[in-house]
Amino acid sequence: MFKQKPYCNRGKTWILILMMSFVMILSGPAMASAANSDWDAAIAGIGQLHDAFSALELENKSEKLRIQELSRQNNAKLKSIQTSVQLIDKAKLDQLKSQAEQAQKKYAPLLAEYTELGKKASEARKRKDAKSALLYDLKRNRMKASVTNARLEIKSRQEAYTSAKKQATAKAKIVKDILAGVQPLKKQVTAENSNITGRNQAKIAAEKRYKAAVKEGNAVSAAAELKIMVEELQRIRDSQTKIMQWEKAMKEILRRAEEKLPS
Repeated sequence: MFKQKPYCNRGKTWILILMMSFVMILSGPAMASAANSDWDAAIAGIGQLHDAFSALELENKSEKLRIQELSRQNNAKLKSIQTSVQLIDKAKLDQLKSQAEQAQKKYAPLLAEYTELGKKASEARKRKDAKSALLYDLKRNRMKASVTNARLEIKSRQEAYTSAKKQATAKAKIVKDILAGVQPLKKQVTAENSNITGRNQAKIAAEKRYKAAVKEGNAVSAAAELKIMVEELQRIRDSQTKIMQWEKAMKEILRRAEEKLPS
């Protein structure tokens, strides 16, 4: 009896092995069929994904060129307007400033002499030198009308320059206030371009994996990576759409600012 048990166990073991082999034989074709089905589906999808990738890549390149051209135009216009703002009434201001400086220079000796005579008369009085104080006062009083006219002219020239400068500053402020709307848009463009850079890096990484999968004949992996590439291109397209809108908004701001420049 004790000798029969090992044979009995060996028989059960062989039966189990035969059953497992049978299951593997039956499931093998099913697994192979499923793998083939996935491969076929991937191949079918790759064609559509490749078309979408090519179309998006072409669209993005064209849009990028349009954005670059509009951005170039906007930057040139902004620079031109900023230069024009600095030149508002410049010829007039330069003339008035020159006239004020010339008047100051013209009457400087007269005013200096008048001031000096006043000091000398004051010193003579401190010394109780009435005669000298009298002579200084006579000379000084004789100059008083000329000095008054000189000071009025200098003041008038300076006030004319100051007034014109305030007017020019006010004109410039109108334009600058409009231009202030450009900088926030530029910051948004810069931020979105950073996003595009990240998307491009993700696309390049997926493209490397895609090419490796193609070399291996792995259609499923190739399709998955190509799908990522298409999705990144779609995100880049969306970002470029935003940037184009912001560049157009800047163009409108620049148009309004230019209109406010004095003719």
